Amino acid sequence: MAPAVILRRTLVAAGLAVFLYTLLSNPPEGLSAPGWRTVGVAALMAALWISEALPFAVTALLPLVLFPAAGVGNISASAAPFANPVIFLFLGGIFIAIAMERTNLHRRIALAIIGASGTRKPALVAGFLAASAFLSMWINNTAVAVMMLPIALSVLKLFDAEHDRSFAPAIVLSTAYGATIGGMATLVGTAPNAILAGFMLENYGVEIGFLDWMLLAAPLSLLVLAATWAVLVWVVFRPGNEPFPGGHELIALEARELGPPSRAEKSVALVFASTAALWITGGFLEKSAPWLTDTTIAMAGGLALFLIPGGGPKNERLLDIRAIQSVPWDVLLLIGGGLSLAAALQTNGVAAWAGGFASQAGALPTFVVIVALVAIIILLTEITSNAATTSTFLPIAAALASGLGQSPLFLAAAVTLASSCGFIMPVGTPPNAIAFGSGRVSLQEMMRAGIWLNIASGIILAAWLTWLAPVFSNLAK
Repeated sequence: MAPAVILRRTLVAAGLAVFLYTLLSNPPEGLSAPGWRTVGVAALMAALWISEALPFAVTALLPLVLFPAAGVGNISASAAPFANPVIFLFLGGIFIAIAMERTNLHRRIALAIIGASGTRKPALVAGFLAASAFLSMWINNTAVAVMMLPIALSVLKLFDAEHDRSFAPAIVLSTAYGATIGGMATLVGTAPNAILAGFMLENYGVEIGFLDWMLLAAPLSLLVLAATWAVLVWVVFRPGNEPFPGGHELIALEARELGPPSRAEKSVALVFASTAALWITGGFLEKSAPWLTDTTIAMAGGLALFLIPGGGPKNERLLDIRAIQSVPWDVLLLIGGGLSLAAALQTNGVAAWAGGFASQAGALPTFVVIVALVAIIILLTEITSNAATTSTFLPIAAALASGLGQSPLFLAAAVTLASSCGFIMPVGTPPNAIAFGSGRVSLQEMMRAGIWLNIASGIILAAWLTWLAPVFSNLAK
C-alpha cells in the first residue's frame, strides 16, 4: 500500500476517533458538552480536509448534518454562514473575472504590462510577475496561471530559450508565483481572504472593507513580489541581463493577434474599472449611501454583465447562463463550511477555552509567536488546500491572539496571508502544478526557489504584521 494512502487512512481514522470520543466522554473542565462535541466535529473536518479523503466542498457541508445531530447547533444557525455577505462579494468578483476571460480582456492587460517591462531577462521576469499578480488580484489564480503560461512559453520558443536552465525556469515560475502572490492583495483575490472577512464579520461583528484589506495586504504583496524577483534572478537562477532581440516585436505581434478591443471587451473593462473604483472609494461614500457595501458593489457589477449587450452579430449579453455554470461553487461551499465551523467554535466557547492556554505564551515576544504560527501555516499549506488550512486555523489563531491581549484580527490575518505562501511543492498551489506540468521547471528547481521564497515571505509577513500590530489593536479587541 502506498505511503500516501496509509497516511490518508490514518488521518481519517484519527479524526473519526476524536469525533467519537467527544460524543462518548465528558467535556474537560471549562468547556460545555456542545463545545466538546464541536471540537470533535472540527477534528473530523480537519482530518478530511488535510487528507482530501472527500472533496473539500463535501466536507464543508458536514456541519449541516453533524451539528444538529450532535447537539452543537440547530440547522438554521449551522446554515446561516453559507449566506455570509462575503460569499456574495466573492461571487460578484467571479462573474467579473469570467467576463474578463471570455472577452480576452485579461490577456490584453497582461500583454500591456509585459510590453512595458522591457526585453532584458530580469525585466521580463519582473513583467510576468507583475502581470500575473495584477490579474490575480481580480481573477482566480489558477485561471491566471493557465492564461500566462502559454505566453511565457511562446517567449521561450521565439528566443530559443526553452532549454536555458537559468531563464526558462525563472520565467515559468514567475507566472505561478505571481498568480499566487497577487491574490493576497484583495478580498476577491483568493478564497482565504474571503474566509477571513466572513469570519471576522460572523464572529466579531467587524467588517473588513475592500480598501481596508488592500491597505494591509497590497504593500505586503508588493514586498513579497520584490523578494520573489530577487530570488529568481539573483539567487537561484541568475539568467543574466542580456536583452532579447525582437522582444518588443513579439509582444506587439501577440497584441495584434487579439485585434482591436471589441465592444464587449470595452464594456467589461468599464464594469471592471467602475466596480474596482467603487470598492476602493466605498468607505468614503458610506455616510451618504450606507447601503453601498463591498458586497452590493460586487453583485451590482456582476449582475450588470447579464444585462449589458455585448455587440456582435447576435448582440448577446456580456454574460449568460453559461457563466452560472462556470462559477466554482465548490469554493463558495468551502467558504461557507469554514465559516459555519468557525461560528460554532466561537458560539460554544471553544475559541475562548483554547485562548486560555495562550497565557503560557504570554512571556514570549509577539514577533516570536507570529513567526512560529506563520511557519506552521506555510508548512501545512505546502500539502493542503490553503482555504481548508485557513478555515481550520482561523478560530485557533483568533483565540490565541485574544489570550495574548491582541486583536483577533492580528493572528487571523497572519494565518490567512501565510496560507498563500506555498512555493516549494507542485501540490502547494494549482499555479505551482501548472508551472511544473509545463516541463520547463524540474522539481529540484521549484524546491530550490520555493525554500528561499518560503523563508523570505515568512520573515516579511511576520515583520509586516508585527509592525502593524498597533493598527489591529483598534479592531475586534
